[in-house]
Amino acid sequence: MSTNIYLKIIILTVIFGLGAGVVGQLLVDAYLLPAENFIEGTDGRINKKITTTEETQKITEAHDAVAPAVFEIYPQKSNTSAGPLAQINLAGDRISLGVILTSDGWLASSGRALADPKNHYIVVTADHKIFSPKQIILDEATEIVFLKIDAQNLPTPKLGAYENLSLGEKVIVPLDKQSLVTTQIKNLAYAESNAPKDLFRSSEKFLKYILLENQLAPGETGTPVVNYNGEVVGLLSNSRGNVVPTDFWQPAFLSILKNKKISRPYLGIRYIDLAQTSGIPESLSQGETAGALIWSDQNLQTQGIAKNSPAAKAGLKNGDIILKINSEEVTLKKDLAEIVQDYNPGDEINLLFLRNGKEETAKIKLEEKL
Repeated sequence: MSTNIYLKIIILTVIFGLGAGVVGQLLVDAYLLPAENFIEGTDGRINKKITTTEETQKITEAHDAVAPAVFEIYPQKSNTSAGPLAQINLAGDRISLGVILTSDGWLASSGRALADPKNHYIVVTADHKIFSPKQIILDEATEIVFLKIDAQNLPTPKLGAYENLSLGEKVIVPLDKQSLVTTQIKNLAYAESNAPKDLFRSSEKFLKYILLENQLAPGETGTPVVNYNGEVVGLLSNSRGNVVPTDFWQPAFLSILKNKKISRPYLGIRYIDLAQTSGIPESLSQGETAGALIWSDQNLQTQGIAKNSPAAKAGLKNGDIILKINSEEVTLKKDLAEIVQDYNPGDEINLLFLRNGKEETAKIKLEEKL
């Protein structure tokens, strides 16, 4: 901007004084503020545009905190004699993404297929270094896959808690150092129920997700979902926007670090979550709107009580409704599987359940899921 323009502004402001302050402000706005800070109203007036500088700063900081820890997974190239261009990892070849958990090379991604020994992959970190996984462990309860590579001094993010999330909360999905998706939480207790078989839950498997507003591409499975504090709150389990909360898979990872394997508690129940299901006859729900209804269905080949399971040994029966484990109620916010998986194999728990309209209790010793 030239010196003459500044002088014109000063002269005009002095001449018109306080009585003409509005004119001075319009001139200052027109000359000194960038054009993108303005929008034209329908009446032809120029209005100052509302900016989101503070939010943009939060997004940038959250992205920068996690993006260096995001990695990609590609199929291992088998034909090494086809020339250098044939060895390039193209975006369309990417199988999934994931996040680094420890500086010495433990990683997390999503997808049962990653644990198939017939499949061979490479890991590409954000600084374009390539590694072959030395160990791959599948957590059956979440279908999160933990991989170990030979590396040191890797960047690691902070992990956030599921209980601190809120409906409608804005989150980001960092795809790499240069790109991200912004979205928000659409559902904090999403469970797919497109067919009758989807209604059956397992005490050994998490089938409740965080649902995002946006769908993502298939190759973005395993991507970390990050809150505005720069904390990883979950991993994307599929392109439909289902996210496995960090709280669900973190205990499995800690078990690997401690015991060299995943150690999950086993109860042995298949159930219908009454808080997630409508239309259950009152003869089965016993008037309850929450709880875990133990149920078998021959047509769907589901068995409510697994043979020789801790639940069977405790005398639980088909049609019983579990209301509490110890003092914790089975609710929409925390279902039976979530409560059970808070414990360890060998722990004793007290179940409060409803049988034929009468409350009863049972003491059960959890076993290890093999």
